Amino acid sequence: MVAALLCSCGGSETKLVKGSLSKMDTLSYATGINMGASIDYQMGDLPFDVKVIEQGMMDGALEKATQTHDEAVEQLRYYFMTKHAVRAQQVAAQRAEQDSIRLAQGDDTKVEWPRADQAMFESEEEREALSYALGQDIGTNMRQAPYTLQLVWVCKGFVDSMNGNAELSEEEANRFLQNYFMFTYPQQRKEAGEKWLSKVEKKSGVKKTESGLLYKVIKKGDESVMAVEDTDIVKVHYTGRTIDGKVFDTSIFANRSKEQQEMILAQYPEMAEKDEPIEFALNQVIPGWTEGMKLIGKGGKIMLWIPTELAYGQRGAGSDIGPNDALEFEVELIDVVSLNPLRSEEAPAAEAIEE
Repeated sequence: MVAALLCSCGGSETKLVKGSLSKMDTLSYATGINMGASIDYQMGDLPFDVKVIEQGMMDGALEKATQTHDEAVEQLRYYFMTKHAVRAQQVAAQRAEQDSIRLAQGDDTKVEWPRADQAMFESEEEREALSYALGQDIGTNMRQAPYTLQLVWVCKGFVDSMNGNAELSEEEANRFLQNYFMFTYPQQRKEAGEKWLSKVEKKSGVKKTESGLLYKVIKKGDESVMAVEDTDIVKVHYTGRTIDGKVFDTSIFANRSKEQQEMILAQYPEMAEKDEPIEFALNQVIPGWTEGMKLIGKGGKIMLWIPTELAYGQRGAGSDIGPNDALEFEVELIDVVSLNPLRSEEAPAAEAIEE
């Protein structure tokens, strides 16, 4: 749940800073409130130790935890998969039994049972261990948020929310975050992309098309075999990066992050033996790709720097490409396959057709 909250907006890794409580950072504070409210809504039957969660958040965010992140996640997974439901049923049964005894004794007073019950944990040690693991998971995921966060203000917002004394209501925090992610953050990403593209444009050998696409031909390739129609299929090797240099997608194993490589080796070891090129029709990809693949021939290589208007625009894509992000692609055109049955070497040139 927390990972989804922090990573849903795409972009590069956060510039996570410890921050200072001397000046309110509303984005961080509202994020903490949102986390606290979400945990209370989904896990309100568990009497977590809020201070221990906070310590886990700090340690996880600053990479000072007393255990690995995988160990923390495994603790949480094991508890929720094997213990939580059973304990919840036991607590409900115990309360129902006590209610029945009172009624049998002629006491029809309705007891308001607390939402969280200490019996959900078998010991104080388990309570502290799971509280710390939850905090560590939150803190670790904070490092992946696509916007700058001040750790002390996230923690304060979280603790205040859990204790019921937050300076912003849950509704106010949600409105702030909604406005930030719908307007402020996309504009920030757009401005950052434009600044980055202006620097790229000044580099040697970089050219610009009328649409705004920046490119640099590394190798022209066989220009007698070029994609000319949007229905053409191209076979390519490629690596896509954000403006911060983070690889978000690639067909080349060596260009993947260390974590991705380890995951692939563990689950699909055969994929590391050779790089498999990707095939797609030019009318099935972003406009920057469609245009860029028509600039080189078979065997050619090209660098593409794509403004947001020719990429994924306001919607972004997945967890790595945020709203209004500009992108960089390094592409090798392995081959071109035409799908248009009317296209042939004898077909009239496009200029003649237009005339």
